[in-house]
Amino acid sequence: SGRRLMPGPVGRGGSPARPIEPAAIIERVVVLGAGVMGAQIAALAANAGLHVDLLDLADDGDPAARARVGIEGLTTLRPPPLFLDELASQIHPGSFDDVEVLAGADWIIEAVVEDLDVKRQLLERVTPHLSAAALISSNTSGLSIASLAEACDEDVRRRFLGVHFFNPPRYMKLVEVIPGALTDAGVTAFLSAFAAQRLGKGVVVCRDTPNFIANRLGVFAIADAVQRMSQQGLTVEEADAVTGPALGRPRSATLRLCDLVGLDTLLHVAATSRVPPPDAVQALVDDGRLGAKTGAGFYRKTAAGIEAVDLQTLAYRPLQTVDTGLRTRGALADRLNDVWEATDRLGTFSREHLAATLAYCARCAGEIADGLEDIDRAMCWGFNWEAGPFELIDLIGAGRVRDAIADSGEDVPPLLDRILAAEPARVYVEPGATVLAPTGVERRPLRLAATPTDEEWLAGGEMMLDAEGMRLVYLGEGAAAIELRGKLNTLPPEVLRHVQEAVDKEAFDVLALTGAGGHFSAGADLKYVMQLIDAADWQGLEAYLVLFQETTSAVRYASVPIVAAARGLALGGGCELCLTSAARVVGGELRMGLVETKVGVIPGAGGCKEMVRRFGADIETAFRTLQRGAMSDNGLQARSWGFVEDADPVYLDEERLLSPALARARELVDGGWQPPVAGALDVAGPTVLAGIEEGLSRSASEGDLSAHDVVVGRALAGVLCGAGETAPQSEARLLELEREAFLTLCGTPETRARMEHMLRTGKPLRN
Repeated sequence: SGRRLMPGPVGRGGSPARPIEPAAIIERVVVLGAGVMGAQIAALAANAGLHVDLLDLADDGDPAARARVGIEGLTTLRPPPLFLDELASQIHPGSFDDVEVLAGADWIIEAVVEDLDVKRQLLERVTPHLSAAALISSNTSGLSIASLAEACDEDVRRRFLGVHFFNPPRYMKLVEVIPGALTDAGVTAFLSAFAAQRLGKGVVVCRDTPNFIANRLGVFAIADAVQRMSQQGLTVEEADAVTGPALGRPRSATLRLCDLVGLDTLLHVAATSRVPPPDAVQALVDDGRLGAKTGAGFYRKTAAGIEAVDLQTLAYRPLQTVDTGLRTRGALADRLNDVWEATDRLGTFSREHLAATLAYCARCAGEIADGLEDIDRAMCWGFNWEAGPFELIDLIGAGRVRDAIADSGEDVPPLLDRILAAEPARVYVEPGATVLAPTGVERRPLRLAATPTDEEWLAGGEMMLDAEGMRLVYLGEGAAAIELRGKLNTLPPEVLRHVQEAVDKEAFDVLALTGAGGHFSAGADLKYVMQLIDAADWQGLEAYLVLFQETTSAVRYASVPIVAAARGLALGGGCELCLTSAARVVGGELRMGLVETKVGVIPGAGGCKEMVRRFGADIETAFRTLQRGAMSDNGLQARSWGFVEDADPVYLDEERLLSPALARARELVDGGWQPPVAGALDVAGPTVLAGIEEGLSRSASEGDLSAHDVVVGRALAGVLCGAGETAPQSEARLLELEREAFLTLCGTPETRARMEHMLRTGKPLRN
C-alpha cells in the first residue's frame, strides 16, 4: 500500500522512537472541529502514531488559528489527552478550506458542535473534496445518522456512519459505531476493527436511535435517580451513597457524575432522549451552576472542604456522612442481594431505582441493539458499570426483578417475561457460551471479536503448569506463555520458583511473559518482606533477594527469547522482569516504574543493574527517575525513561498483546538471536557519584528531600555508579551491591515505617 510511518516521539538520547505499531491501513486522519472533543480525538489519533490534521473555521489573517489554539490546549488539559506533550507537534492545524488536506485523508471525523444544521452544513461543504476511498464519520452523541447522511450524496453515504467516542477519548473505552441505512457493511466492519485494534477501544455497533445505547440508558438512570430523590426527600449525599458501588457503579454514583459530565450537557442529552429533565438539574443550570466546569453543581469545593447543595433552598452546606448499611465491596451479587433484602428508606430507594432502570433497559433493548451483550458492554465501557443491565438481571434473579417492577405499579416488560420463560431463566448461560436474543427465547452464541483477547487465547490453550500465582500455557506451534496471577500479580517466593521452572523447561521455541487481570505485576510481595523484617530474619530476606535476582537472570539468559507483554501496572519487581526480558510489547496505558524508593529501599532484583546496562556512565537522568520512585503515565513515557526500548512496540489495544509479543520473539529467532552473555558494564564512577550526592544534600537543605530521602538516594546512587569505581563492573558485582543496599535500608526504622504505611494505606510516606 505504500504505507507511510510518521516519525515517532523522541526517545532516550534524542533519537526518534519507533511509532506505535499499526493494525490497519489508515494513515491520515482529519478531524473537523478543534473544540475540546475534536482536539482530544486528534490527540488519540496522534497517540496511535497516525498523521493527524485538525481543521476548524478560518480566522482572518491566520486560517489555522482556531485549530492551533485547540492543539495548544491539549498540553494543559487534565487528565492529559496526549501520551507526551511533544506529540502535539504531530497534529497539524488548518482550516475547513484546506482542500488538499481533505483530499488526502483516509478517515475524516466530524466533531463540531452537537447541532444537526451545523453538522449538515459542514458535511455539504467538505464531502465534495474527499477522495473516492475516504471514510467519513460523525462523532455525534445522539443525533440521527440518517438525517446527517442527507447532507451527503449517495456515494458518500455508503462510506458515512457514526463513530461516537466517549469523553475523554483517551481514557473512556467505549466507541459506539452507528451505520446508516446505506452504509456499506464492509465499512462498518473495517472501522469497528480499526477502532478496536489500532485505537484500543471497546466497540459496540448500535442502531440509529436517539442517543444510541449508553447515553440513552445512562441518562435515564441519572434522571430516574434525581427525580426519585427529589420526590422522596433524599439529600444529595444519600442519593450518591446508594447509587454507587452498592449497585455496581463507580464511586461518582449519580450526582457527582452529573457534575463531571456537566449539567447543561445532561439536560441536552435528556431532551434528545425524550426523558423529562429533572427540576433540580434545570434549576442549577438556570443559576449557572453547571458542575465541575463552573466549580459548582450538586457539589462544590471550598477552602473549608466539599459542600453539597440543599435541593430545597439551593444553598450549599458542609458534606454529611451517610451510613447506608449496604455493602460497597465484595461480590456484586452479595451487594445486590443486600439491596433487595433492605427494608429501610435508603435501601428501598436503591432497589426501586434499579428496578425502574432495568425495566427501561428491557423495554428499549430490541429497539437500540442487535444483542443484549452489546447493551451490557456499552454500559460497562461507557458508564463504568461493573455489570450491564442484563448481567444485573442474572445476578439478582429475573423473578425478583419482575416482582419489584410489578410492585412499583409498572408494566413488566415483555423481554423480562421471555427471560423467565427461557430454560434456564437467565440471559447468559455459563460459561458465557450463549446469550438470549432480544426477541424470542432462542439462544445464540455469544458474539466475540474476530481476534481473541489474551484472556480468551490463554483459556483455550494447553495447561502445562498450573500453580498458585502463575500458570504456563502452551499456545501451539512452539509458543507458550507464562501468566502471572493473583492480586496485582505480586511475586512471593513460590511464584518466582515456578517462573524459573517454566523458563527452564526448554520445550518451546518462544515464550511470552504476561499478567492476568489487566496488570503485568506490581512487583515484590511487600507483606512477605515486612514479615521477614519484623522477625529480623535477615538471612531469609537475603534469600528472597537472591531468588528474585536468579529469576530475573533466568529470564534474561533463557535459551529462547522471552518477550514481556506488559499492560496496566509493571512496578518494582514486575518492571525488573520486563527489563530483563529479551524484548517487550507494551500497552499504551502502561504504568511502569522502579518505584522502590517509595517504600524506602532501592531496586534489588536486577533493576539497578539493568539501568546501568542501558545508560552506563550517563546515569544521572535515570537516577532522578528512580530516586523519585516515578511511575510512567503511559507506554511512550516508559520508553522515554529507558524502561522500554526504541524497538519495543506500543499498542493501544491492550487486550491483545500476546500475539504481537510472540511474533516479536519469532522475529528475534529468525534474526539469529542467541542468549546474551554476561559481561562487565560501564559505570559512572566517582565524579558522577559525588555530583549526585552533592545534589541530594542541596535538595535536603532546601527542604525538597527528607533526611531519609537522602539516605535512600545515596544508597541508590552508590549502586548505579558502581560504588564509585572507575573500572567496568561485573553484573554479579552490581547485583551484590543491590542486595547490600536493600538489606541495609530494611534495617532502618524509617524504611520500616514507609513499608508499614504503604501496606496500611496504599500511599507512600515521606519521613
